[in-house]
Amino acid sequence: MNFDFSYVDIAFKNGKVITVNKNDDIVSAVGVKGNKIVFVGNDGELEKIIDDKTKVIDLKGRTLMPGIIDTHFHPILKGLIEPEIDAPMIDTYYANCKSLAELFDKIREAVKIKKPGEWISMMGYEPLLLPEKRHPTIEELDAAAPDNPVHCNHGGGHVCVYNSKALEYLGVYGPEDASKWPEGEVEVIDGKLTGMVYGHTHFYLWGKVDYNEEAQVKAAMKSHQELLEAGITSVHDMGACDKPSYHAMQKLCRGGRDRKFKVRVYMALHSIFGKRYSLEDNDHFMKLGYMTGLGDEYFRVGSCKFMIDGGSGGPSCYTREPYSHDPSLIREKGWEREEVAEYIKKINDAECQATAHAIGDGAIEFMVEGYEKAFETNPRPDLRHRIEHCTLVDQDLIDRMAKMNICPSVNAGLVSRLGANYMKFYGERNKYLGALRSMIDAGVMCSLHSDAPSGPWGLECIDGAVNRYDRSQNVQCDRTQAVSVMEAIRVATYNGAYGSYEENIKGSLETGKLADMIVLSDDILSIDPMDIYKLKVDLTMIDGEVCYERN
Repeated sequence: MNFDFSYVDIAFKNGKVITVNKNDDIVSAVGVKGNKIVFVGNDGELEKIIDDKTKVIDLKGRTLMPGIIDTHFHPILKGLIEPEIDAPMIDTYYANCKSLAELFDKIREAVKIKKPGEWISMMGYEPLLLPEKRHPTIEELDAAAPDNPVHCNHGGGHVCVYNSKALEYLGVYGPEDASKWPEGEVEVIDGKLTGMVYGHTHFYLWGKVDYNEEAQVKAAMKSHQELLEAGITSVHDMGACDKPSYHAMQKLCRGGRDRKFKVRVYMALHSIFGKRYSLEDNDHFMKLGYMTGLGDEYFRVGSCKFMIDGGSGGPSCYTREPYSHDPSLIREKGWEREEVAEYIKKINDAECQATAHAIGDGAIEFMVEGYEKAFETNPRPDLRHRIEHCTLVDQDLIDRMAKMNICPSVNAGLVSRLGANYMKFYGERNKYLGALRSMIDAGVMCSLHSDAPSGPWGLECIDGAVNRYDRSQNVQCDRTQAVSVMEAIRVATYNGAYGSYEENIKGSLETGKLADMIVLSDDILSIDPMDIYKLKVDLTMIDGEVCYERN
Protein backbone atom coordinates (compact mmCIF):
# COMPACT_ATOMS: atom_id res chain seq x y z
CA MET A 1 0.00 0.00 0.00
CA ASN A 2 1.43 3.41 -0.98
CA PHE A 3 1.18 6.57 1.10
CA ASP A 4 2.26 10.17 0.84
CA PHE A 5 5.05 10.27 3.43
CA SER A 6 5.70 14.03 3.11
CA TYR A 7 4.79 14.26 6.79
CA VAL A 8 2.71 12.45 9.39
CA ASP A 9 -0.06 14.15 11.33
CA ILE A 10 0.69 12.41 14.64
CA ALA A 11 3.88 10.62 15.67
CA PHE A 12 4.29 8.33 18.67
CA LYS A 13 7.91 7.68 19.63
CA ASN A 14 10.12 6.30 22.39
CA GLY A 15 7.61 3.65 23.45
CA LYS A 16 7.00 -0.03 23.89
CA VAL A 17 4.75 -0.53 20.86
CA ILE A 18 2.94 -3.89 20.89
CA THR A 19 2.01 -4.38 17.24
CA VAL A 20 0.09 -7.70 17.50
CA ASN A 21 1.28 -8.45 13.97
CA LYS A 22 1.90 -12.06 12.95
CA ASN A 23 5.34 -12.01 14.61
CA ASP A 24 4.22 -10.10 17.73
CA ASP A 25 6.91 -7.52 16.94
CA ILE A 26 7.71 -4.87 19.53
CA VAL A 27 8.85 -1.53 18.07
CA SER A 28 9.26 2.01 19.40
CA ALA A 29 7.36 4.29 17.02
CA VAL A 30 4.15 4.71 15.02
CA GLY A 31 3.10 7.39 12.54
CA VAL A 32 -0.49 8.34 11.71
CA LYS A 33 -1.81 10.28 8.75
CA GLY A 34 -5.53 11.00 8.52
CA ASN A 35 -7.27 7.97 9.95
CA LYS A 36 -4.61 5.41 8.96
CA ILE A 37 -1.37 4.05 10.33
CA VAL A 38 1.35 4.92 7.79
CA PHE A 39 4.49 3.99 9.71
CA VAL A 40 5.47 1.30 12.23
CA GLY A 41 9.14 1.01 13.18
CA ASN A 42 11.94 2.72 15.07
CA ASP A 43 12.38 6.30 16.22
CA GLY A 44 15.17 7.12 13.77
CA GLU A 45 13.13 6.20 10.72
CA LEU A 46 10.09 8.05 12.04
CA GLU A 47 12.10 11.29 12.36
CA LYS A 48 12.46 11.36 8.56
CA ILE A 49 8.68 11.85 8.06
CA ILE A 50 8.06 14.41 10.81
CA ASP A 51 7.80 18.14 10.07
CA ASP A 52 6.77 21.22 12.02
CA LYS A 53 3.08 20.39 11.55
CA THR A 54 3.37 16.95 13.13
CA LYS A 55 2.04 16.44 16.63
CA VAL A 56 4.70 14.39 18.42
CA ILE A 57 3.76 12.31 21.45
CA ASP A 58 6.67 11.06 23.54
CA LEU A 59 5.60 7.74 25.06
CA LYS A 60 8.51 7.78 27.55
CA GLY A 61 8.61 3.99 27.63
CA ARG A 62 4.88 3.49 28.01
CA THR A 63 2.92 0.86 26.08
CA LEU A 64 1.21 1.75 22.82
CA MET A 65 -1.07 -1.07 21.63
CA PRO A 66 -4.13 -1.63 19.44
CA GLY A 67 -7.41 -0.47 20.93
CA ILE A 68 -9.28 -3.14 22.86
CA ILE A 69 -12.13 -4.81 20.97
CA ASP A 70 -14.75 -5.96 23.46
CA THR A 71 -16.73 -8.64 21.66
CA HIS A 72 -19.74 -8.75 24.00
CA PHE A 73 -20.86 -5.44 25.51
CA HIS A 74 -24.25 -3.85 26.22
CA PRO A 75 -23.66 -0.07 25.92
CA ILE A 76 -27.26 1.02 26.42
CA LEU A 77 -27.98 -1.44 29.20
CA LYS A 78 -24.80 -0.47 31.03
CA GLY A 79 -25.51 3.22 30.66
CA LEU A 80 -29.05 2.90 32.02
CA ILE A 81 -27.59 1.81 35.35
CA GLU A 82 -26.72 4.79 37.54
CA PRO A 83 -26.44 5.33 41.31
CA GLU A 84 -29.06 8.09 41.42
CA ILE A 85 -32.51 7.16 42.73
CA ASP A 86 -34.19 8.63 39.65
CA ALA A 87 -32.01 6.55 37.28
CA PRO A 88 -33.70 4.33 34.67
CA MET A 89 -32.06 1.42 36.53
CA ILE A 90 -30.74 2.01 40.03
CA ASP A 91 -27.19 0.69 40.48
CA THR A 92 -27.14 -2.04 43.15
CA TYR A 93 -23.72 -3.50 42.30
CA TYR A 94 -21.59 -3.99 45.40
CA ALA A 95 -19.63 -0.74 44.96
CA ASN A 96 -22.90 1.19 45.29
CA CYS A 97 -25.02 -1.12 47.47
CA LYS A 98 -23.40 -3.22 50.18
CA SER A 99 -26.41 -4.86 51.84
CA LEU A 100 -30.05 -5.78 51.31
CA ALA A 101 -30.94 -3.19 53.93
CA GLU A 102 -29.36 -0.54 51.73
CA LEU A 103 -31.15 -1.95 48.68
CA PHE A 104 -34.54 -1.64 50.41
CA ASP A 105 -33.69 1.93 51.44
CA LYS A 106 -33.09 2.77 47.79
CA ILE A 107 -36.50 1.35 46.86
CA ARG A 108 -38.22 3.38 49.59
CA GLU A 109 -36.46 6.53 48.34
CA ALA A 110 -37.56 5.76 44.76
CA VAL A 111 -41.18 5.37 45.89
CA LYS A 112 -41.11 9.00 47.07
CA ILE A 113 -40.44 10.27 43.55
CA LYS A 114 -42.50 7.74 41.58
CA LYS A 115 -46.20 7.85 40.88
CA PRO A 116 -48.18 4.76 41.94
CA GLY A 117 -47.89 2.14 39.21
CA GLU A 118 -44.57 3.41 37.84
CA TRP A 119 -41.76 0.83 37.63
CA ILE A 120 -38.78 0.84 39.95
CA SER A 121 -35.95 -0.88 38.10
CA MET A 122 -32.58 -1.86 39.59
CA MET A 123 -29.68 -4.15 38.77
CA GLY A 124 -26.44 -5.43 40.21
CA TYR A 125 -26.76 -7.14 43.59
CA GLU A 126 -24.73 -10.32 44.17
CA PRO A 127 -26.00 -12.32 47.20
CA LEU A 128 -22.68 -13.90 48.17
CA LEU A 129 -21.02 -10.48 48.44
CA LEU A 130 -23.69 -9.15 50.82
CA PRO A 131 -23.76 -9.73 54.59
CA GLU A 132 -27.22 -11.33 54.30
CA LYS A 133 -25.89 -13.92 51.78
CA ARG A 134 -29.30 -14.23 50.07
CA HIS A 135 -31.72 -12.76 47.54
CA PRO A 136 -34.41 -10.28 48.62
CA THR A 137 -37.88 -11.76 49.14
CA ILE A 138 -41.16 -10.79 47.54
CA GLU A 139 -42.50 -9.80 50.96
CA GLU A 140 -39.60 -7.39 51.50
CA LEU A 141 -40.07 -5.82 48.08
CA ASP A 142 -43.83 -5.52 48.66
CA ALA A 143 -43.24 -3.80 51.99
CA ALA A 144 -40.79 -1.31 50.46
CA ALA A 145 -42.98 -0.56 47.40
CA PRO A 146 -46.61 -1.62 47.90
CA ASP A 147 -47.94 0.45 44.98
CA ASN A 148 -45.11 0.22 42.43
CA PRO A 149 -43.91 -2.75 40.37
CA VAL A 150 -40.28 -3.56 41.27
CA HIS A 151 -37.70 -5.14 38.97
CA CYS A 152 -34.74 -6.18 41.16
CA ASN A 153 -32.21 -7.76 38.82
CA HIS A 154 -29.24 -9.85 39.91
CA GLY A 155 -25.86 -8.60 38.61
CA GLY A 156 -25.70 -11.29 35.94
CA GLY A 157 -29.05 -10.26 34.47
CA HIS A 158 -30.57 -13.75 34.29
CA VAL A 159 -32.12 -14.02 37.75
CA CYS A 160 -34.55 -11.38 38.98
CA VAL A 161 -36.81 -10.87 41.97
CA TYR A 162 -40.09 -9.04 41.31
CA ASN A 163 -42.71 -7.87 43.76
CA SER A 164 -46.42 -8.67 43.59
CA LYS A 165 -47.31 -5.58 41.54
CA ALA A 166 -44.76 -6.64 38.90
CA LEU A 167 -45.97 -10.25 38.78
CA GLU A 168 -49.44 -8.99 37.93
CA TYR A 169 -48.06 -8.19 34.44
CA LEU A 170 -47.69 -11.98 34.02
CA GLY A 171 -51.21 -12.62 35.29
CA VAL A 172 -49.63 -14.15 38.39
CA TYR A 173 -51.58 -13.30 41.55
CA GLY A 174 -50.90 -16.46 43.52
CA PRO A 175 -48.81 -19.64 43.37
CA GLU A 176 -51.44 -21.43 41.29
CA ASP A 177 -50.83 -18.95 38.45
CA ALA A 178 -47.16 -19.91 38.08
CA SER A 179 -48.24 -22.82 35.88
CA LYS A 180 -49.24 -20.36 33.14
CA TRP A 181 -45.52 -20.06 32.38
CA PRO A 182 -42.78 -22.63 31.62
CA GLU A 183 -42.09 -24.94 34.53
CA GLY A 184 -39.81 -23.45 37.16
CA GLU A 185 -39.54 -20.01 35.58
CA VAL A 186 -41.92 -18.41 38.12
CA GLU A 187 -40.56 -19.84 41.34
CA VAL A 188 -42.86 -21.39 43.95
CA ILE A 189 -41.41 -22.82 47.18
CA ASP A 190 -43.51 -24.43 49.91
CA GLY A 191 -46.65 -23.34 48.09
CA LYS A 192 -45.66 -19.65 47.98
CA LEU A 193 -44.41 -17.26 45.32
CA THR A 194 -40.87 -16.10 46.06
CA GLY A 195 -40.85 -13.32 43.45
CA MET A 196 -37.93 -15.00 41.68
CA VAL A 197 -38.42 -15.27 37.92
CA TYR A 198 -36.02 -17.07 35.58
CA GLY A 199 -35.31 -17.48 31.89
CA HIS A 200 -37.42 -16.19 29.04
CA THR A 201 -40.30 -15.41 31.41
CA HIS A 202 -38.02 -13.01 33.29
CA PHE A 203 -36.90 -11.34 30.06
CA TYR A 204 -40.50 -11.04 28.87
CA LEU A 205 -41.47 -9.36 32.13
CA TRP A 206 -38.40 -7.12 31.98
CA GLY A 207 -39.76 -5.94 28.64
CA LYS A 208 -42.68 -4.32 30.45
CA VAL A 209 -40.30 -1.77 32.01
CA ASP A 210 -40.26 1.36 29.86
CA TYR A 211 -36.88 2.89 29.03
CA ASN A 212 -37.64 5.72 26.60
CA GLU A 213 -35.47 6.70 23.63
CA GLU A 214 -34.12 9.79 25.36
CA ALA A 215 -32.94 7.64 28.28
CA GLN A 216 -31.36 5.12 25.90
CA VAL A 217 -29.42 7.77 23.95
CA LYS A 218 -28.17 9.29 27.19
CA ALA A 219 -27.22 5.81 28.41
CA ALA A 220 -25.29 5.03 25.22
CA MET A 221 -23.28 8.24 25.47
CA LYS A 222 -22.53 7.59 29.15
CA SER A 223 -21.15 4.18 28.19
CA HIS A 224 -19.29 5.81 25.30
CA GLN A 225 -17.22 7.93 27.68
CA GLU A 226 -16.49 4.92 29.88
CA LEU A 227 -15.43 2.89 26.86
CA LEU A 228 -12.97 5.58 25.80
CA GLU A 229 -11.55 5.77 29.32
CA ALA A 230 -11.13 1.99 29.31
CA GLY A 231 -9.26 1.94 25.99
CA ILE A 232 -12.06 0.15 24.14
CA THR A 233 -12.18 1.31 20.53
CA SER A 234 -14.69 -1.24 19.17
CA VAL A 235 -17.62 -3.07 20.76
CA HIS A 236 -19.75 -5.93 19.60
CA ASP A 237 -23.08 -4.65 20.94
CA MET A 238 -25.05 -7.68 22.08
CA GLY A 239 -28.41 -5.96 22.33
CA ALA A 240 -30.69 -4.05 24.64
CA CYS A 241 -34.27 -2.86 24.20
CA ASP A 242 -34.97 -4.12 20.69
CA LYS A 243 -36.01 -1.65 17.94
CA PRO A 244 -35.44 1.62 19.89
CA SER A 245 -31.92 0.49 20.79
CA TYR A 246 -30.96 -0.53 17.24
CA HIS A 247 -32.29 2.79 16.00
CA ALA A 248 -30.53 4.87 18.65
CA MET A 249 -27.15 3.19 18.17
CA GLN A 250 -27.20 3.50 14.39
CA LYS A 251 -28.11 7.19 14.58
CA LEU A 252 -25.30 7.86 17.06
CA CYS A 253 -22.79 6.15 14.75
CA ARG A 254 -23.76 8.16 11.66
CA GLY A 255 -21.70 11.04 10.32
CA GLY A 256 -18.36 9.44 9.55
CA ARG A 257 -15.54 10.97 11.59
CA ASP A 258 -18.02 13.54 12.97
CA ARG A 259 -20.29 10.90 14.51
CA LYS A 260 -21.25 11.22 18.19
CA PHE A 261 -20.48 7.62 19.18
CA LYS A 262 -16.81 7.32 18.21
CA VAL A 263 -16.35 3.70 19.33
CA ARG A 264 -16.95 1.33 16.40
CA VAL A 265 -20.06 -0.85 16.74
CA TYR A 266 -20.80 -4.38 15.49
CA MET A 267 -24.50 -4.70 16.31
CA ALA A 268 -25.88 -8.17 17.04
CA LEU A 269 -29.53 -8.77 16.27
CA HIS A 270 -30.76 -9.56 19.75
CA SER A 271 -33.16 -8.18 22.36
CA ILE A 272 -32.80 -8.58 26.11
CA PHE A 273 -36.58 -8.93 26.24
CA GLY A 274 -36.58 -12.57 25.27
CA LYS A 275 -36.83 -15.31 22.72
CA ARG A 276 -39.78 -14.03 20.69
CA TYR A 277 -38.21 -10.61 20.08
CA SER A 278 -34.83 -11.99 18.98
CA LEU A 279 -36.36 -14.58 16.69
CA GLU A 280 -38.51 -11.93 14.99
CA ASP A 281 -35.48 -9.65 14.50
CA ASN A 282 -33.28 -12.37 13.04
CA ASP A 283 -35.98 -13.89 10.86
CA HIS A 284 -36.89 -10.51 9.40
CA PHE A 285 -33.24 -9.74 8.59
CA MET A 286 -32.69 -13.10 6.89
CA LYS A 287 -35.95 -12.93 4.91
CA LEU A 288 -34.73 -9.68 3.36
CA GLY A 289 -31.65 -11.52 2.10
CA TYR A 290 -29.15 -9.36 3.97
CA MET A 291 -25.97 -10.87 5.38
CA THR A 292 -23.90 -10.22 8.48
CA GLY A 293 -21.51 -7.27 8.09
CA LEU A 294 -23.91 -4.86 6.38
CA GLY A 295 -22.73 -1.31 7.09
CA ASP A 296 -19.38 0.47 7.29
CA GLU A 297 -16.36 0.60 9.61
CA TYR A 298 -18.34 2.72 12.08
CA PHE A 299 -21.51 0.62 12.40
CA ARG A 300 -22.13 -2.87 11.04
CA VAL A 301 -24.95 -5.35 11.49
CA GLY A 302 -23.47 -8.23 13.44
CA SER A 303 -24.42 -11.80 14.18
CA CYS A 304 -27.88 -13.35 14.43
CA LYS A 305 -28.01 -14.07 18.16
CA PHE A 306 -30.27 -16.14 20.37
CA MET A 307 -30.01 -17.25 23.99
CA ILE A 308 -30.02 -20.81 25.27
CA ASP A 309 -29.33 -20.74 29.01
CA GLY A 310 -28.95 -18.57 32.09
CA GLY A 311 -25.99 -16.94 33.81
CA SER A 312 -22.78 -18.18 35.39
CA GLY A 313 -23.06 -16.09 38.53
CA GLY A 314 -26.62 -16.91 39.68
CA PRO A 315 -25.96 -19.60 38.84
CA SER A 316 -28.63 -20.53 36.30
CA CYS A 317 -26.69 -21.81 33.26
CA TYR A 318 -27.44 -25.18 31.67
CA THR A 319 -24.69 -27.56 32.71
CA ARG A 320 -24.48 -31.26 31.89
CA GLU A 321 -24.16 -32.10 35.59
CA PRO A 322 -25.74 -30.36 38.60
CA TYR A 323 -23.93 -27.49 40.31
CA SER A 324 -21.30 -28.58 42.80
CA HIS A 325 -22.60 -26.56 45.76
CA ASP A 326 -26.35 -27.19 45.36
CA PRO A 327 -27.51 -29.99 43.01
CA SER A 328 -31.15 -28.97 43.50
CA LEU A 329 -30.80 -25.60 41.74
CA ILE A 330 -32.56 -25.12 38.41
CA ARG A 331 -30.28 -25.21 35.36
CA GLU A 332 -32.03 -22.99 32.87
CA LYS A 333 -32.56 -24.32 29.35
CA GLY A 334 -34.55 -22.03 27.06
CA TRP A 335 -33.99 -24.07 23.88
CA GLU A 336 -34.04 -27.79 23.17
CA ARG A 337 -31.21 -29.60 21.37
CA GLU A 338 -33.10 -30.14 18.10
CA GLU A 339 -34.46 -26.59 18.14
CA VAL A 340 -30.91 -25.19 18.36
CA ALA A 341 -29.71 -27.34 15.46
CA GLU A 342 -32.61 -26.30 13.24
CA TYR A 343 -32.09 -22.62 13.92
CA ILE A 344 -28.33 -22.75 13.36
CA LYS A 345 -28.97 -24.45 10.01
CA LYS A 346 -31.35 -21.66 9.05
CA ILE A 347 -28.79 -18.96 9.84
CA ASN A 348 -25.91 -20.87 8.24
CA ASP A 349 -27.88 -21.43 5.03
CA ALA A 350 -28.73 -17.71 4.94
CA GLU A 351 -24.96 -16.99 4.90
CA CYS A 352 -25.19 -15.09 8.17
CA GLN A 353 -23.04 -15.43 11.28
CA ALA A 354 -24.80 -17.38 14.02
CA THR A 355 -24.20 -17.06 17.72
CA ALA A 356 -25.98 -17.77 20.97
CA HIS A 357 -25.58 -17.05 24.62
CA ALA A 358 -24.37 -20.44 25.88
CA ILE A 359 -22.58 -20.56 29.24
CA GLY A 360 -22.95 -24.09 30.59
CA ASP A 361 -21.36 -27.11 28.91
CA GLY A 362 -24.83 -28.49 28.17
CA ALA A 363 -25.80 -25.37 26.22
CA ILE A 364 -22.42 -25.25 24.49
CA GLU A 365 -22.81 -28.89 23.46
CA PHE A 366 -26.11 -27.96 21.80
CA MET A 367 -24.30 -25.24 19.82
CA VAL A 368 -21.36 -27.41 18.74
CA GLU A 369 -23.71 -30.23 17.68
CA GLY A 370 -25.87 -27.72 15.82
CA TYR A 371 -22.92 -26.41 13.84
CA GLU A 372 -21.78 -29.96 13.04
CA LYS A 373 -25.22 -30.86 11.69
CA ALA A 374 -25.42 -27.66 9.61
CA PHE A 375 -21.95 -28.30 8.19
CA GLU A 376 -22.89 -31.83 7.08
CA THR A 377 -24.81 -30.36 4.14
CA ASN A 378 -23.39 -26.83 3.99
CA PRO A 379 -19.93 -26.45 5.58
CA ARG A 380 -19.23 -22.73 6.12
CA PRO A 381 -16.11 -22.23 8.24
CA ASP A 382 -15.74 -18.88 6.47
CA LEU A 383 -18.78 -17.57 8.35
CA ARG A 384 -16.81 -17.66 11.61
CA HIS A 385 -19.83 -18.65 13.67
CA ARG A 386 -19.61 -17.82 17.35
CA ILE A 387 -20.64 -18.90 20.82
CA GLU A 388 -21.19 -16.13 23.38
CA HIS A 389 -19.55 -16.58 26.81
CA CYS A 390 -18.66 -20.24 26.18
CA THR A 391 -17.79 -20.46 29.87
CA LEU A 392 -17.75 -24.16 30.81
CA VAL A 393 -16.31 -26.51 28.21
CA ASP A 394 -14.10 -29.57 27.90
CA GLN A 395 -11.31 -30.54 25.49
CA ASP A 396 -13.67 -32.47 23.22
CA LEU A 397 -15.92 -29.44 22.66
CA ILE A 398 -12.88 -27.21 22.05
CA ASP A 399 -11.39 -29.59 19.48
CA ARG A 400 -14.70 -29.82 17.64
CA MET A 401 -14.96 -26.01 17.55
CA ALA A 402 -11.48 -25.78 16.08
CA LYS A 403 -12.39 -28.08 13.17
CA MET A 404 -15.24 -25.76 12.14
CA ASN A 405 -13.51 -22.42 12.83
CA ILE A 406 -16.04 -21.55 15.52
CA CYS A 407 -14.93 -18.28 17.17
CA PRO A 408 -16.14 -18.19 20.79
CA SER A 409 -16.35 -14.87 22.61
CA VAL A 410 -15.19 -15.69 26.15
CA ASN A 411 -15.79 -13.76 29.38
CA ALA A 412 -12.67 -15.10 31.12
CA GLY A 413 -12.17 -11.72 32.82
CA LEU A 414 -15.20 -12.30 35.02
CA VAL A 415 -12.99 -14.50 37.22
CA SER A 416 -11.58 -11.26 38.65
CA ARG A 417 -15.00 -10.50 40.17
CA LEU A 418 -16.71 -13.84 40.69
CA GLY A 419 -13.93 -16.42 40.62
CA ALA A 420 -14.38 -17.48 44.24
CA ASN A 421 -18.08 -18.10 43.58
CA TYR A 422 -17.19 -20.14 40.50
CA MET A 423 -14.84 -22.33 42.56
CA LYS A 424 -17.81 -23.05 44.79
CA PHE A 425 -20.44 -23.48 42.05
CA TYR A 426 -18.49 -25.61 39.57
CA GLY A 427 -15.74 -27.41 41.51
CA GLU A 428 -13.38 -29.37 39.27
CA ARG A 429 -15.04 -27.87 36.20
CA ASN A 430 -13.06 -24.68 36.90
CA LYS A 431 -10.16 -26.34 35.06
CA TYR A 432 -12.11 -25.60 31.87
CA LEU A 433 -13.85 -22.37 32.91
CA GLY A 434 -13.16 -19.50 30.50
CA ALA A 435 -10.79 -21.87 28.73
CA LEU A 436 -8.59 -19.44 26.78
CA ARG A 437 -5.44 -21.51 27.32
CA SER A 438 -6.91 -24.69 25.86
CA MET A 439 -8.66 -22.80 23.05
CA ILE A 440 -5.48 -21.01 21.96
CA ASP A 441 -3.53 -24.28 22.08
CA ALA A 442 -6.18 -25.91 19.87
CA GLY A 443 -6.03 -23.09 17.32
CA VAL A 444 -9.45 -21.65 18.18
CA MET A 445 -9.82 -17.94 17.32
CA CYS A 446 -11.35 -17.01 20.67
CA SER A 447 -11.90 -13.39 21.68
CA LEU A 448 -12.27 -11.70 25.06
CA HIS A 449 -15.24 -9.75 26.37
CA SER A 450 -16.69 -8.11 29.45
CA ASP A 451 -20.44 -8.68 29.12
CA ALA A 452 -20.68 -5.25 30.75
CA PRO A 453 -22.53 -4.30 32.83
CA SER A 454 -22.25 -7.83 34.26
CA GLY A 455 -18.47 -8.06 34.17
CA PRO A 456 -15.28 -5.98 34.31
CA TRP A 457 -14.14 -4.29 31.11
CA GLY A 458 -10.96 -3.04 29.51
CA LEU A 459 -7.70 -3.87 31.26
CA GLU A 460 -9.60 -5.62 34.04
CA CYS A 461 -10.60 -8.26 31.47
CA ILE A 462 -6.96 -8.79 30.55
CA ASP A 463 -6.08 -8.98 34.25
CA GLY A 464 -8.69 -11.69 34.82
CA ALA A 465 -7.51 -13.72 31.84
CA VAL A 466 -3.85 -13.54 32.88
CA ASN A 467 -4.04 -13.83 36.66
CA ARG A 468 -7.29 -15.71 37.38
CA TYR A 469 -7.46 -13.87 40.71
CA ASP A 470 -10.75 -12.84 42.32
CA ARG A 471 -10.08 -9.27 43.44
CA SER A 472 -13.52 -8.91 45.06
CA GLN A 473 -12.85 -11.70 47.57
CA ASN A 474 -9.03 -11.92 47.38
CA VAL A 475 -8.95 -15.54 46.25
CA GLN A 476 -6.52 -17.15 43.82
CA CYS A 477 -8.63 -19.28 41.50
CA ASP A 478 -7.69 -22.26 39.35
CA ARG A 479 -4.92 -21.17 36.96
CA THR A 480 -5.20 -24.03 34.45
CA GLN A 481 -6.61 -21.65 31.82
CA ALA A 482 -4.34 -18.65 32.55
CA VAL A 483 -2.67 -17.08 29.51
CA SER A 484 0.35 -14.83 29.03
CA VAL A 485 0.02 -11.05 28.79
CA MET A 486 0.83 -11.11 25.07
CA GLU A 487 -1.75 -13.85 24.47
CA ALA A 488 -4.41 -11.91 26.38
CA ILE A 489 -3.67 -8.76 24.36
CA ARG A 490 -3.98 -10.67 21.07
CA VAL A 491 -7.26 -12.25 22.16
CA ALA A 492 -8.56 -8.80 23.21
CA THR A 493 -7.56 -7.07 19.96
CA TYR A 494 -6.77 -9.01 16.77
CA ASN A 495 -9.03 -11.96 17.54
CA GLY A 496 -11.90 -9.58 18.24
CA ALA A 497 -11.45 -8.05 14.80
CA TYR A 498 -11.38 -11.53 13.28
CA GLY A 499 -14.71 -12.33 14.95
CA SER A 500 -16.35 -9.51 12.96
CA TYR A 501 -14.47 -10.13 9.66
CA GLU A 502 -12.42 -6.94 10.18
CA GLU A 503 -8.89 -8.18 10.88
CA ASN A 504 -7.67 -6.56 7.64
CA ILE A 505 -8.57 -3.06 8.84
CA LYS A 506 -8.05 -3.16 12.62
CA GLY A 507 -6.93 -5.27 15.59
CA SER A 508 -3.18 -4.72 15.14
CA LEU A 509 -0.79 -1.82 14.54
CA GLU A 510 0.27 -2.30 10.94
CA THR A 511 0.73 0.03 7.97
CA GLY A 512 -2.56 0.65 6.19
CA LYS A 513 -4.83 -0.21 9.11
CA LEU A 514 -7.19 2.17 10.89
CA ALA A 515 -5.48 4.27 13.55
CA ASP A 516 -7.28 2.80 16.56
CA MET A 517 -4.81 2.58 19.46
CA ILE A 518 -4.29 3.25 23.14
CA VAL A 519 -1.47 4.41 25.40
CA LEU A 520 -1.15 2.83 28.84
CA SER A 521 0.27 4.45 31.96
CA ASP A 522 3.23 2.03 32.06
CA ASP A 523 4.84 -0.80 30.11
CA ILE A 524 2.41 -3.69 30.48
CA LEU A 525 5.11 -6.20 29.48
CA SER A 526 7.58 -5.10 32.16
CA ILE A 527 5.41 -4.69 35.24
CA ASP A 528 4.42 -7.57 37.52
CA PRO A 529 1.38 -9.15 35.77
CA MET A 530 -0.47 -9.08 39.11
CA ASP A 531 -0.39 -5.27 38.82
CA ILE A 532 -2.13 -5.09 35.44
CA TYR A 533 -5.37 -4.04 37.15
CA LYS A 534 -3.58 -0.91 38.43
CA LEU A 535 -2.75 0.32 34.93
CA LYS A 536 -4.60 3.30 33.49
CA VAL A 537 -5.37 4.27 29.91
CA ASP A 538 -3.59 7.57 29.23
CA LEU A 539 -4.86 8.08 25.67
CA THR A 540 -7.42 6.56 23.33
CA MET A 541 -7.25 7.21 19.59
CA ILE A 542 -9.96 6.16 17.13
CA ASP A 543 -9.78 6.90 13.40
CA GLY A 544 -6.63 8.95 13.93
CA GLU A 545 -8.43 11.24 16.39
CA VAL A 546 -7.43 11.51 20.04
CA CYS A 547 -10.82 10.91 21.65
CA TYR A 548 -9.67 10.69 25.25
CA GLU A 549 -6.66 11.80 27.29
CA ARG A 550 -6.31 11.15 30.99
CA ASN A 551 -5.45 14.22 33.06
